[in-house]
Amino acid sequence: MKVKILLLLFIASIVDSCVEDPFEDIISDDRQFLSFNMPGQVGPAMIKSIGDNEGTIEVFLNVSNIDLSSIVPTFDVSEYAQVSPQSGKAQDFSSNNIGYQVISESGKIRNWTIKITPYESAIDGAWNVDKILYDWHIGLNQTWGYGVFGEYDEENMTYNPEQYQPEVFSNDFGNVAFEEDNTIEFMTTTINEDGNAEGTFSYKAGSDNTFASFILNPDHTGASRDYSARFRKIHRGDGVWEFNQGTRVLTLWDKNKNGAKTEGVLSVDADGSISIAYDTWINEYSFDHFEAESHIQSAISMFYYFKKG
Repeated sequence: MKVKILLLLFIASIVDSCVEDPFEDIISDDRQFLSFNMPGQVGPAMIKSIGDNEGTIEVFLNVSNIDLSSIVPTFDVSEYAQVSPQSGKAQDFSSNNIGYQVISESGKIRNWTIKITPYESAIDGAWNVDKILYDWHIGLNQTWGYGVFGEYDEENMTYNPEQYQPEVFSNDFGNVAFEEDNTIEFMTTTINEDGNAEGTFSYKAGSDNTFASFILNPDHTGASRDYSARFRKIHRGDGVWEFNQGTRVLTLWDKNKNGAKTEGVLSVDADGSISIAYDTWINEYSFDHFEAESHIQSAISMFYYFKKG
């Protein structure tokens, strides 16, 4: 029996050795950059092939405290391809016209140009709270009770979506008004290993010396209801932050990265103003109260708008 098994294994090995590898004679033309990183880089490099022989790599770089004349980039290129200069070799990027040449296994060449764009933080500096808006909704996937639609169209039995505006939060939640004169200051301190900007912030009360408590008193039952866990998105006082350039997510921590954390999506307006949008949806709506309190309880999104101080 053992002899038969050994014979079968021997025959199988012969048959296997006779099967041709369909990719054996294929020679790769690939000559791409797969990644590109350098100290001080913000976010991923934007790698773009142009035609058959050229390509560009744009890198956003925090140029403060960096010697552009001697930067050591690291990168990956296509399998089997050769690159010159090699990864890990210092280069002078002060001219902003550095070239790399990637040669494929087949010998084809693609010339790459590296473009350095100085990173300018969209949030650094002092800001004043301009307004705080929010969206409310009776329920997800419902077609009624959503924010402010303007006048109701009796003929079509609907609102005109083009007239939609987010609600001014303090119209429904009075103590949010204490937040509307606050100030915040952001400062970038570093670019981390993931290419995300990090820094510190300080959120201060305005002339009324008061922050919103997000406490509704009384609620529809006559009791005091605290919504601060849901709506206190910007921590009072000092904290730290991280901004992901790709996803536009701004993460805030109270005091330090061991503190409470919130995440919002940052947008920059044409005039340079910024806004941060926060998800506030909790499916807890009930039909035992109406108007302002029902709007608060069915809030979907909250928006902080800031103008330069």
